[in-house]
Amino acid sequence: MKHALAVTQDSVVYSRILIALAQKYQNRQLDTCFQYLTTARGITKRIGFKWGEAEVYRGLGGYYAYRDNSYLSFRFYLDALKLYRELNDSTGIILVNIKLGVYQHYQGQQAEAAQYIKQALAMAMRMRNDSVMSAVMANYFFIYRKDTAHQALASQYLENGYQLAIKGGHTRMIIYTGLLKADEMYDKGDTARAVAKVNELVRIALKKGFLYHALYGYAQLADYAIQRRRADSVIYQKEVIRLGLQGGYREIVLPEVARFYRYYELRHQSREADYYADLMADITEQYEQSRSQGEQDYMDYYLQEATLRQLQLQHDFQQQQLDRKSLEARSRYMVIVCLVLLLILLILLLADINRSHRSSCRNARRLRELNKHITEQNTLLCTHDDFKNKLISLIAHDFRSPLAQIIQITDYLQQGAFTMAEAAILFRRLEGNAENTLQIFENILRWIRTQLSGFVYQPLPCSPADLIQEALSTLQDEILGKQVQALITVPRDLQVWADREMLQFVHRNLLHNAVKFSPPQSTITVTAQVDNDVVTVSVADEGTGITPVMLDRLFEFKTDKKGTKQSKGGAGVALIICKDFMDKMSGTITAVNRSDKGCKFSYTLPWVKK
Repeated sequence: MKHALAVTQDSVVYSRILIALAQKYQNRQLDTCFQYLTTARGITKRIGFKWGEAEVYRGLGGYYAYRDNSYLSFRFYLDALKLYRELNDSTGIILVNIKLGVYQHYQGQQAEAAQYIKQALAMAMRMRNDSVMSAVMANYFFIYRKDTAHQALASQYLENGYQLAIKGGHTRMIIYTGLLKADEMYDKGDTARAVAKVNELVRIALKKGFLYHALYGYAQLADYAIQRRRADSVIYQKEVIRLGLQGGYREIVLPEVARFYRYYELRHQSREADYYADLMADITEQYEQSRSQGEQDYMDYYLQEATLRQLQLQHDFQQQQLDRKSLEARSRYMVIVCLVLLLILLILLLADINRSHRSSCRNARRLRELNKHITEQNTLLCTHDDFKNKLISLIAHDFRSPLAQIIQITDYLQQGAFTMAEAAILFRRLEGNAENTLQIFENILRWIRTQLSGFVYQPLPCSPADLIQEALSTLQDEILGKQVQALITVPRDLQVWADREMLQFVHRNLLHNAVKFSPPQSTITVTAQVDNDVVTVSVADEGTGITPVMLDRLFEFKTDKKGTKQSKGGAGVALIICKDFMDKMSGTITAVNRSDKGCKFSYTLPWVKK
């Protein structure tokens, strides 16, 4: 990875490698991890790489957790969680929820900890990712290990997580879950197995370079030895300190250093006490340096009064340094005062020049605002006028065919061209057509009244299946006359976000064209499918299709209808209105020729999730 880092030219790839290196070093060398995270943070922020920013924030959350800075750790984890949710990154959300659950557990907020870990568990079960599931189950045990109500389930999860880690060959998770299993053995009284297990895992951790896990293991061995009052606890505690200093986990081992200092001071072993006092001073000094990078002062908790007395000799030297810096600060202060006076004079000079300039800019700004307001009013007027024209075209399109049929039937009746039985049938058809036309007119009139002040789109859940059936009922005469079969495979529970009357206009137009241009005894197919929260409804016929020239400009105002059978219908304006309606409803409409015969019109609208 370091070799790739030296040769890559792509900023995204470069930041990904930096993040991967930081993750590698987080359990090996914490200072090196922070260097990579700091560099990656600047690059991802500069190039707008959101996933990279989220990964960096998650890494910084872990870094400050190791630095014993719970406030910054919690803040960075929340920042990471926010970005992961924006990106819909399930893996990232799960990993951060785990960390937040552990944080709340340490803070004593068990209800909040349970909420985070259960969210992580539910998402991990849907993902079925072994490495993620292993981490979730291990930390579920960590949070619930002392909860008698959940202890049995937590123990089972730990075993499952351990087996998943072994199955996937994830060494770090094998060590972590193994250390938790050793604690479980110890709690059950199987001390010998627990100690042997931890020793084996520490050996593997040291071999693989996982210094933090080795430190964690030695801390467990020290706890076991202290509880059993064994003298070798001192050996383990010193190993904890050694690995903490080697890996940069200074704040974690500071309590151990303080305990050794007190231990040797009480026994008047000055050389050892001085060594640990110097060690505490070094850790404190490095901590003060890190505070300039945004860390909070959490380490003072470990500095007791005895430690402060031991560091009194250093205080005298530091006081001398402060006195010298105070003298330098006074000199700098005089220089700054002189510079400020010169700056004030310059500002007063420029203020007079700027006053006249602001006056002219203010007048120009007012003029621009007036022009902008006039332009916006003109645009709104054009929009309303265009919408009015489309309403007129919509009414003309929907009532031309039914009224023409009614007039034709009445002409035939006046001519006496039918018998009484035939006339009765025509009267029933005439009555049905009139009722359908009246119903359509009432629906459109009601919709137009809501839009008289200008178009306002207020989407509601609509069922394409019900609307299509309703639209087909108005075309029964044409369907029966051509003996056309309408095959509808749209689920009745499928719903889309749309304006009902606008969508129904599209249905009536597409189905009317499909029936009109279908040959006798053919099939019209209506289908629907859902893809990425978008519903696509298609109407396919078995006609002659659409010429390529007309197909390219089918939804434009200058559509050329020559050379196609569809020129007889004059459906161009209606299709343009359909296109405009779909645009207003955040959808699309397209037309393609089928490979075998006929053409297919399709529209898309947002899916109503349930």
